[in-house]
Amino acid sequence: MIPRARTPFRSYGGCVALLLCAPLIGAAPAAAAASSAADTPTGARSAAGGTSGNWSGYAASGSTYHSVSASWVQPSITCAHTGAVSIWVGLDGRGSKTVEQTGTQAECNRVGGTPRYFAWWENYPDPESVFRDPVRPGDTMTASVVYDPGSDNYTTKLTNSTLGWTETKTLARYSGATNGSAEVIAEAPSRNGARTPLADFGSVTFTGATIDGRTLAAASAAPITMVQKGVTDATPGPLSASGNSFTDTWKHY
Repeated sequence: MIPRARTPFRSYGGCVALLLCAPLIGAAPAAAAASSAADTPTGARSAAGGTSGNWSGYAASGSTYHSVSASWVQPSITCAHTGAVSIWVGLDGRGSKTVEQTGTQAECNRVGGTPRYFAWWENYPDPESVFRDPVRPGDTMTASVVYDPGSDNYTTKLTNSTLGWTETKTLARYSGATNGSAEVIAEAPSRNGARTPLADFGSVTFTGATIDGRTLAAASAAPITMVQKGVTDATPGPLSASGNSFTDTWKHY
């Protein structure tokens, strides 16, 4: 596995690191060349939601959370521009300096190149690690992060039900981790501390999303729109009638 740094929710900046590796869809990245960043609010941030320079999706805050989960179908991206998108669930990261998370990433490192897809987990401030299991567009992914107060550990679980693999990791809780937020997110990455373009992922629909076993609506999760320099890059749609699904849509690089 290849370490990469990630940081918590920042409404400006990136998150998932870009990788420079063999251009094979579904192949595990061979080398890391970028670092990730946390949420940096670009506007007012509250329990009612807000804007972020790198996150788009739904997040609950203002309480203590022990679990988050969601499923999605891995979207494809095109390499008309360079950029990346990371799709994940996690605890902490919104107003904290820790994040416990797992998900997938798609990226283009050169115009006209071949997109790369891979899976990862992270216990920030430790660097991110990449699973060697393949990820392809159209694969159905299910991710969860669960905190166990008894062991004071987190368990991340990522399943690709299309290809039949599951990865589980146990993460120690750092002293700064407060479990103060839970989120379901599509994210823009950064390279060397500078935000990279958000890859055109079209849209991704999160289904079966829960926080502490409740729907996003019941957990009072609020929408976060990705806004960079006054331009909306991605936006979450309204929650479904069931309160546990929504579609996040790409708008701009």
